[in-house]
Formats: sequence, structure tokens, C-alpha cells
Amino acid sequence: MSSLFDVGKSAVQSYRQSLAVTGQNIANINTDGYKRREAVLEEVSGSQGGITSLANQSGLGVRVNDIRRAFDGFLLARSNSTSSSYQKVNVFLENLRQLENTLLPSKGGLSEQIGRFFSSLSDVAAAPTDIASRTVAIEVGKSLVASFNGLAQQLEQFQNAAVEQTKSGAAELSLMAKELASINSQILSSGQSGQTPNALLDLRDKTISEMSTLASISVTYSGVGAATVSLGSSGMGPQLVDGSKFSNLGYVESFGKIQVTVGQGGVLRPTSQIEGGALAGALDSYSLIEDVRADIDNLAYLISTE
Repeated sequence: MSSLFDVGKSAVQSYRQSLAVTGQNIANINTDGYKRREAVLEEVSGSQGGITSLANQSGLGVRVNDIRRAFDGFLLARSNSTSSSYQKVNVFLENLRQLENTLLPSKGGLSEQIGRFFSSLSDVAAAPTDIASRTVAIEVGKSLVASFNGLAQQLEQFQNAAVEQTKSGAAELSLMAKELASINSQILSSGQSGQTPNALLDLRDKTISEMSTLASISVTYSGVGAATVSLGSSGMGPQLVDGSKFSNLGYVESFGKIQVTVGQGGVLRPTSQIEGGALAGALDSYSLIEDVRADIDNLAYLISTE
């Protein structure tokens, strides 16, 4: 039978460890990716007794059974989904703002140039024999042509920038998928010993959150905490990470659109599961700029022919 001093000793040791966990939480309050910990206390049961002796009902004290993380998979998924939607809108908005500043400047825009051109033609129609009005109309026409050409070059630059955003986003997401696969390997290895270090789970969640800023993803967890990540919000998209395996991403540009490709090794297939994140914002920006280019080309054709 344990003495009163042994029971008190177990209490002091357990609550000292609980205070250490609290101190760890306070020390890491501003640490990126850190999840709050909680010490779970458990009674140390007494002896079961035997044929000739009674069980020790008073118990043997207390001990720390587990250090538990404050983790909620549903809340984390909602947070990642919101972050993905925000990044998509933010990237698209920045590209749209640049496009609007180009198409709708305060002075000297394309609409103003077109108005000056038709005004100069009206002057020629009013005085056909006036050499000055003819000269002005020719110069204004040249200026309009230069405006169309300059606008086309700027739109091409905007599209190239959207391609670079897609390229860098795909490369960054591939790197994060590789990193998460490495973390999964460590989690699976440590899980064989019965308990996964909380620091590894924090790193896993931080990596997944960073991946969600680039593309919308769906995540499931194994019993020991290894994450399986797939593209898209439906959970049916191509897998980015499965245990220690990971996929790479690329892109293809064709028919006025960009498609992200995903696969392992050298086999990359196009996917339509880029629904959110910075990658989706870049893809939407590219498509919008392509539509604007087509409208500008059509406008130039109508002015030159009609």
C-alpha cells in the first residue's frame, strides 16, 4: 500500500508537468502554427486485491496520461476553405485593378483616341479640300493605331504575368506536397511507437494551411495523423499527397486558357479541380485578359473596315 507521501508526490509531479504545459502554451502564443496543448490527468488505480486481501480503494495517486492538442478537423477545414477563397479573389482583384487602370486611364485612353479620330474625320467631311484637316486626320489615325498596338502589348504582358503566377504557384504547391509527404513519413514512423509528437502534427497542419492558399484542397487523416490531400473541395480530385507519396504540378497553355496539370513522375494530366487559391485567381485572370484581347481585336477590326 502506498503511503500518503507517495500519493502527494504523484500529485506534485503531475501538476508540475501540467504547469509546464501551460507555460509552453504561453511561451508559444505567437508561434506560427502552434496549437494549444492540454495535460490530461488520470487516476492511478489501487491494487485489485486477492483471495486473502481487500483491494486498495484509496488509489495510488495521479499521473499525466497524455498531452493533448487543441485540434478540430472541421474548424481547420473551414479555415483553409475560407483562406483559399480569399486568395483567389485577392489575386484576381489585383490583376483586374491593373487591367482597369490600363483600359480606363484618367486621360489619353483608347475611347478618347477613338473619339478624336472620328472627330477628325468629321472635319474632313465638312471641308474635303482643306489640306490641314486631312493632315490632322492622318496623324490622329496613326496615333489611334499606336494606341491599339500599345494596348495589345500591355495585355500580352498581363497574360505573361498570369502565366508566371501559375508557374510559380504550381512549383510552390509541388514543393509543399513533397514536404507534407516527408512529414507524413515521420508521423507514420513515430506512430508505430504508440504516440505521435505534437510538434509534427503542428507542422502538418501549418503545411496544409499554406497549401490551401494556393489551391482548394480536401484533407483526410489516418488513425496516427498522416494526411491525405486531394485537389478540389469535393474530395474526388486527383491526390496531391497520399502517405509518403506526392504528386507534382505543372501547366499547359492552349486555346486562350491555362490548365494546371498534376501527376507523378513525368506523366502530368490536366485537371479542372483548381477551384480556389492563388492558382485559381491566376487562371481566371488569364481567361479574362484573353477575352479583353479578343474584344479589342474585334474593335480594331470594325474600326478599320467599317
